Amino acid sequence: MAMAAGATVSDITELVTAVKTQVALQLALDASDILSDASAIDLLSPDDIEQIAGDTRTAIQAAIDQTRAAFSDATSSVSESSSASGVTWQPVVSNLKDIALAIQEQATTVITQRPPLTTRTVGSETNLHLLAHLWYGDYSRAAELLRLNPTLRNPNDLKAGDVINAYSR
Repeated sequence: MAMAAGATVSDITELVTAVKTQVALQLALDASDILSDASAIDLLSPDDIEQIAGDTRTAIQAAIDQTRAAFSDATSSVSESSSASGVTWQPVVSNLKDIALAIQEQATTVITQRPPLTTRTVGSETNLHLLAHLWYGDYSRAAELLRLNPTLRNPNDLKAGDVINAYSR
């Protein structure tokens, strides 16, 4: 967006703060929607869930830092100012912290509802479908094993001794 002639970045600090806060709130809303949708969380690995929560918390922290920086001068002169901006930002930061904690707790709940994640060693040459059948008695869990091991080069050519992530049950 073009700024008016003679305008400086400090002239739009409150706008930047509002935008960062709105982006963080939208990201938190999206993360909450994903983490509460059973069909979506079935497609996510624990690393994916941690990534969603971490990205959300990072965006919220950026909004908190921006808010604190934007109102730091008003905070230091709250007694002399006729404006209440020196104290009105504090509930915003407090609410952002609460939202970040709620997202983290939601992600933790989703992860802990699943069986514990472990590493297992492949006993002989196989593929994920046969391995899922051997380990779980259900070949359709091969997709789950693939999600837990996104770095597998060829899921149809696992070698004896390969170590892969799997749920313990």
